[in-house]
Amino acid sequence: MKTFAILTAFATALAVAGCSNSLGPAASAGPNGGDLVPIKNGTVYAELLANADTGEVLVTTWDKDLKTRQPIENAPITLGSGDKNVELTPHPMDTDPSGRCSRFYGEADWVRGGGIQNGWMHGGGVGDHKDFGWSRCWQAGRSHGHMWEEMGPHRGMGHMGPGHMPGHHGGRSEN
Repeated sequence: MKTFAILTAFATALAVAGCSNSLGPAASAGPNGGDLVPIKNGTVYAELLANADTGEVLVTTWDKDLKTRQPIENAPITLGSGDKNVELTPHPMDTDPSGRCSRFYGEADWVRGGGIQNGWMHGGGVGDHKDFGWSRCWQAGRSHGHMWEEMGPHRGMGHMGPGHMPGHHGGRSEN
C-alpha cells in the first residue's frame, strides 16, 4: 500500500510538471536547437547559434511560444563573454516590418574553438544586461550550416551592412 501511495504521488507530480509547460517554454533550446535568452520581460526569446569553426554568431528572436519570429528594434545587440564582446548587426528578414528585425549577425575570433560556457547580451531590443549559458548553441550552429551560408554576403571585415555604427567593422570584433 505504501508503494502505491508513493507511485501515485510521483505520477501526480509528473502530471503537474507537464501541465506547467503550457505557461511558456521551459526548455532551454530554441526552434533551431540554440540557447534561449528571455528578453522584453519574457515576451520574446533570443536564440543564440554559434559557429566554433568561423567565429560567427547568429541571434534570432522568437515569440513567447517559440513558433514565430518576433522582430524587435532594428538596433545592434552586444554579445559577450567576460570582457570580450562582439556587436551583432541587424539583418532583417524580408518578412520583418520596417524598423524591426528578427535576425542579428556578427563574427569574432574569440568565439572560435567553441570553449565559451557563460555569456551575456544587451542593447538594441534586448534592453538590460542578460546573462546566460552557452551550451546548446555550438551543436545547433554545427547542425544548421545553411544559416551561415545565408549570411555569406555579410561575412568578413569589409561588410558595412544594416546597423553599422561608425567605428565598428560590420559586426566583427576582435576583443
